[in-house]
Amino acid sequence: MHPIQAVFRKELIDGFRDKRALLTAFLFPALAPILIYGLIYAIIDMSSDAENLEVAVINAESAPALIQYMQEKGVEITTFTGNAEQAVKDKKQAFILEIPGDYQQRLRDFKTTIVPIIHDSSRSDTRISLRRLRDLVREYNGQLSALRLIARGVSPSVIRGVVSGNQDIASEEQRLISLFSMVPLYIMLAAFIAGMGLAVDSTAGERERKSLEPLLVNPVQRLHLIQGKWLAASFYAAIGMLSTLVLSLIVMLNAPLEDLGFIFSISIQQVIMLILATLPLPFLATSLEMLLGIFAKSFKDAQSYIGLVTLLPTLPFLIDTFNPVTTQDWMYATPIFGQYLLMTEVLGAVELSWLAYASSGVSCLLLSVLLCFLTSRLLSREAVITG
Repeated sequence: MHPIQAVFRKELIDGFRDKRALLTAFLFPALAPILIYGLIYAIIDMSSDAENLEVAVINAESAPALIQYMQEKGVEITTFTGNAEQAVKDKKQAFILEIPGDYQQRLRDFKTTIVPIIHDSSRSDTRISLRRLRDLVREYNGQLSALRLIARGVSPSVIRGVVSGNQDIASEEQRLISLFSMVPLYIMLAAFIAGMGLAVDSTAGERERKSLEPLLVNPVQRLHLIQGKWLAASFYAAIGMLSTLVLSLIVMLNAPLEDLGFIFSISIQQVIMLILATLPLPFLATSLEMLLGIFAKSFKDAQSYIGLVTLLPTLPFLIDTFNPVTTQDWMYATPIFGQYLLMTEVLGAVELSWLAYASSGVSCLLLSVLLCFLTSRLLSREAVITG
């Protein structure tokens, strides 16, 4: 048996016996359905709140026409008395519409009437409902302005010089994946977390148990030892990541996305492309974790270091969210970022060339091999072995 195969088999068996490694590998994927279902239903709840809008109004009797217009649009109006700002601050009310006492007088004088909406902009759960309320007030203002012009014999089209149109070039799949951009991030995180237990235990754990130095006495090249440990940790990471991927797709296929106006479907070819796009990522994750684990004095110490590594998958998500860039061919060859791009584009039903998959996978695996080689070289240092 080749030394790499022997080490791989030994680490794989030890991993099955280690409850801590198994828990790390399979707990994270098991949470995928809960997280995605929770995300979907939270978005559905916010959308339903906007459709079944309930607005608390101060001094509603001063604007009967506006109140009637909103009621005709399906808005439930409630009367509010008391301290509006405090009620919104205490989250007793999502927002409050305040009608000025001189509303009717200002309309008769053809003056601009400001109708304040008291709200808390830090609350993300009320943004959709707040947007709908503002749209209703804007629509009512447009109708009121048009009636004023008609009463004076002027066509309302006179004041409509330029109107923006809506031409959305995004496909339904692209709009859906932009709404659930957390799903690719969660899958990438699984690659870093699922194999972390075994990667740390085979390096920092070995040194903490004082078994690393006797292991190195065996007539086996250090590179072969590291490669065997790396492949075993990558196996667990790949199983965890693929489980997360499959569970995420199953949840999205069975979730009531039609309530949001979407129909999610995915072909077998897309599933295969997703696996090809993400499969190199566990190898990179575990090689990086083993390299950091070499420098740690204990298992607990290594976990604190590697906790920072799990932030790496969030970088592509943050870049795509706050500074979206035009995808270029070289980006696919960037480890981690390339895998994120491939996932989002496959889920968005974008056609990609095989060169994109090849460059992404090769660059990721080459960096993984380089990190393993560096880890094996560090094992030649006495200070690293003894801590």
